[in-house]
Amino acid sequence: MPSKGLCFYTDNRIDERLAKVVRGRLRKTGFPIVSVSHEPIPDFGKNIVVNMMPGMLTMFKQILIGLEASKSKVIFITEHDVLYDPSHFEFTPPKKDVFYYNINIMVVNVKTGKSMIHNQKQVFGLCAYRKLLVKHYRKRVAMLEKERTYMMCEPGMAKNIDNYEAETWMSECPNIDLRHGNNFTKGRFANLLKR
Repeated sequence: MPSKGLCFYTDNRIDERLAKVVRGRLRKTGFPIVSVSHEPIPDFGKNIVVNMMPGMLTMFKQILIGLEASKSKVIFITEHDVLYDPSHFEFTPPKKDVFYYNINIMVVNVKTGKSMIHNQKQVFGLCAYRKLLVKHYRKRVAMLEKERTYMMCEPGMAKNIDNYEAETWMSECPNIDLRHGNNFTKGRFANLLKR
């Protein structure tokens, strides 16, 4: 079995009560954690603090920083506003040159409790071999720094970056995507937040 680790990134724009619950669940995996944040996070793996404006390029840079600092062979990309089910981390990528996404997702509005199933590829459900992820994110960051153009967030779907494939799996129980009002992808579930 290849070693597994977590690459965690945050812009720290989330209620600390929610953030603590998310981090507590991630600690329970027992896997090494590299966290990249805008503010220090004590006692949460190897914490690297960046001084950057939040945005898409910053998000990609944070992921790359975390990947490069990790020593694990397989990496789960994790975010500050997702409650990960333990079954998510049971997955091991069968191929070294494919990006894998857990699409068992439930989206929950933390203010209203309204929820919906959302079975799509999302960065927070991404798992792959670290070497593949590093190669991809180095190219992605370089391209975005040079061109400053929009690109899809999900590796394996942005074919203008590389031609690696993306496949899916479903954990036994869903990961819960918390919609709290300060999500990076605000527009995607705007109607759910209004209800």
